[in-house]
Amino acid sequence: MIGSEGWDGLLRHVAATALAAAPEVAAVTGVLLSMDSRIPLDQGLDRLPGESRELLRRVAALPCRAVAATEQAEGMPVGLSRTGQVWAVQAPDGSEPLVRVLGGAAAAELDQAVRRWAVERRTAEAERLRLRDWLAAQAGEAVDECLDRLAYLLPHMAPVQLHVGDACFTNLGRGNLPGRLVSAGAPADTLARLRSQPVGTWSGEEAAFVTACWVLITSGPPSRLEEANGCHLDLRWLSEFLRGHAQRYGVQVVAAGGPPEPEALMALAARLAERRAELLGQGTVFYREIHGVSLNKRERSLPAVPDARLLARPQYRWSRWSAQAPTLADMGREAAHQVQDAAVGKRPAVRAEILRDLLQDLAAATGSDVTMARGPRELFFVDDSEPERHALTLSTTDFYCCVVPSGSFANQHRGGEPSLDKILAAYSARMRFNSWHYLPHVLGQTDDPRRDDWFFAPTMPDLTHHSEWHHTGHVRFGVRHAMRVPLQVALDGRTFPGLYDLRLMRAGGVPFTAADLATAVAFGQVLRVFHEEMYRVCRDKVTEFDNAWFRSTYA
Repeated sequence: MIGSEGWDGLLRHVAATALAAAPEVAAVTGVLLSMDSRIPLDQGLDRLPGESRELLRRVAALPCRAVAATEQAEGMPVGLSRTGQVWAVQAPDGSEPLVRVLGGAAAAELDQAVRRWAVERRTAEAERLRLRDWLAAQAGEAVDECLDRLAYLLPHMAPVQLHVGDACFTNLGRGNLPGRLVSAGAPADTLARLRSQPVGTWSGEEAAFVTACWVLITSGPPSRLEEANGCHLDLRWLSEFLRGHAQRYGVQVVAAGGPPEPEALMALAARLAERRAELLGQGTVFYREIHGVSLNKRERSLPAVPDARLLARPQYRWSRWSAQAPTLADMGREAAHQVQDAAVGKRPAVRAEILRDLLQDLAAATGSDVTMARGPRELFFVDDSEPERHALTLSTTDFYCCVVPSGSFANQHRGGEPSLDKILAAYSARMRFNSWHYLPHVLGQTDDPRRDDWFFAPTMPDLTHHSEWHHTGHVRFGVRHAMRVPLQVALDGRTFPGLYDLRLMRAGGVPFTAADLATAVAFGQVLRVFHEEMYRVCRDKVTEFDNAWFRSTYA
């Protein structure tokens, strides 16, 4: 089986596993919060409002029992929402309870904990209303600019799913933010409605959502919104999030004398954006650690800049260049010159062999099941050498993706159904679509009316765990763990972010590590220079890696 059961299948599995852990309350909630060990427990807690986090903590300390809700009509209800968020006492989306918690001898203490939850819930709503007052006091143009910025970003980025109070703000599926299935300005578009109403008429949840997004996009790139995915946003969470980045960036923060205030958070966010730019300029390699179940994407940094020592291993095909090519850049140039030196009629095959060798070595070095390298078949748009053609009229067939399986993956699927060559060709087709989808941003032509269907091209590597539940391609093809290394190439004095990239996947087993990613980044740097040098010395069209190539190579 290639595909996964998808999100609904995961929810059913987690619910069944949690029920099996009854009557231990802590065991039941532990399964639910971690989605049966698929996300860290603290991240599961971050998905809850503060009052619910405290309630579950207090209840876990009591001698209570959890029983299936179908067997008991009394007791404190606990369930799992459609978004995978654990809830207690009151369902945020009308979902049915999974278990009920019975106090038994501790019934009075359980009732007291629930009453305290209700008080803290009212306190949290009061905080959100104060945020609405703060937002209403800001210059109207500034608030409108924030809403406009969000309306521009959200349709062109990966899913965002943010919790505030009982509300979930998302562009995933038929959500309430502009995205793939909700167009900007549609009746379901919350941002369009807020843009047309005075701030004072917004709900506390809407005001807190906009404030949190404003702080997040002030603190760094648009992907900051994805770092909050699956989390419950309030001032405490924002403060801890920013302070965590400040510590990693080496930014000193003066301890606040009281609860977090939005003005202080905005000031810290602006300082973090400045410092992040400084670190990038100094060569820091940032990457994102992605938990596919919660969609949460946290920025990390590699402890050291990868270099050629990661590739100096005698079993690699690419090691044959280590003597003449002591650096990653030298290795990339040497590979390009091998293509240049080949007879004209053999250059496509030599290029294909070099890319395949690199990907086979990369699979071995990282324990990957499949490795991929994508890019455009032609580069006429770099220097406008063919003025009658426009890059934004290209189709997915104008891009390629070389896909290489590990030996074990090939042996597992060779002779099966679907056949190995069809599996690899399907991976290739999905990656070719990605190249096409990113192109307007890669070229800096996102305002061109010829293409309004586009995504921001990736600009930093990422490392994904348990990715086979939400992402359509990953669900279909069973991509459990993955890495991506986008390549920003410099061609003819212009830079093209994400024009090429490397992808790696495991269909099972343990997740990739930061060390695996460092190795992939090193290979990526070789490939980046290979593409840059190929543009300089040999601009032949890439003709390989179509369905016929996959059949002839892997059938």
